Amino acid sequence: MTTAIAPTIESPVLVLNQNYQPLNICSARRALVLMGRGKAELIINGRGNVRSASAIFPLPSVVRL
Repeated sequence: MTTAIAPTIESPVLVLNQNYQPLNICSARRALVLMGRGKAELIINGRGNVRSASAIFPLPSVVRL
């Protein structure tokens, strides 16, 4: 029997530059911080959502700076 592993806040996220070229891989936590500060935009949300007490945030798979 196989079990699916749920995506976590520490899941890897691909970081792209302005020209959509790969730059780095960071954690989903870091990607959410970059998105919150307006430094990155969500390109692909393939992992569901992260819930807080007052908001729901998409858990990114790919972000662009």
